[in-house]
Amino acid sequence: MRIHVFFGIIGCAYQPSSCCERSWRMVQELSQTAHDSDQKGFLAAMSANTRHAMAEAEAMGSKLTLAQKDFSTALDESFGIGLLGGAARFPIADRKAVLARFVAIDLVGVEQKTPKEARLRLKTITKNFGDQTATEEDTFTAVKENGEWKLDLSDLTHGIMRTAVQRAAAYKHVAEEVRSGAFKDRISALIALAKAQRGLRTGGAEK
Repeated sequence: MRIHVFFGIIGCAYQPSSCCERSWRMVQELSQTAHDSDQKGFLAAMSANTRHAMAEAEAMGSKLTLAQKDFSTALDESFGIGLLGGAARFPIADRKAVLARFVAIDLVGVEQKTPKEARLRLKTITKNFGDQTATEEDTFTAVKENGEWKLDLSDLTHGIMRTAVQRAAAYKHVAEEVRSGAFKDRISALIALAKAQRGLRTGGAEK
């Protein structure tokens, strides 16, 4: 995997040069660590808050995996072994998965807010699990820690973690309904799960 980094000269034309240069260096280092699949180097480019949030999200990802497996077990116990409803793992903030998703990162602008905080305008190209690519442009925070600029993705990571918590709760709730005999077949349970994951009310189908 390669990550191509484009430094937007125009975006930095009116910004303090030291901030631009260090931000550029930070993105270059992030690019290199991704290219080398260097997980430690990748984390080193993140803020302390981001690293902490990623650790929490990974722990939540493990709980989600257990909830998925328990749901699959409940289906198999109630309706026999089936292909639908398998407990495939969702990679929640997994470091290797994060690196593998990035195809390109473009730094298109820098705005320094305070001596220790800047806003980076990034255009990212990522690929999903079907190898389809998506291009997004958004603004992220960079913070200065021990004299070096670090990318702060703690808010984004917390959002991912909240999604994982909701998914785990949905799996647990519908698994309990499956075991209580609320559904007539596997498909009915899977439909209820889909509704629960969208925040809709679940209901057992009559037998």
